[in-house]
Amino acid sequence: MNTKHSALNHWLIQRATAILLLPTIFMSTSYRMALISLTILVVWHLHLGLEEILADYVHHEVTRNLILILLRIFLLNQY
Repeated sequence: MNTKHSALNHWLIQRATAILLLPTIFMSTSYRMALISLTILVVWHLHLGLEEILADYVHHEVTRNLILILLRIFLLNQY
């Protein structure tokens, strides 16, 4: 049950970030705030999507975790 609940939450968060990206792109009240929000949502959505791809295609858990750690370091170094 816990695995199903976790997978559902992951799926819902990924869909929510995708939906929130659309109005953020068209926000015109504050350019700086829109850019910050857009950056956060894109990085979060990217991370969730790559996590799913790795879960589906990289079956060795140690390798998958190492790739996720390197991905996080890479994403943090970009900003």
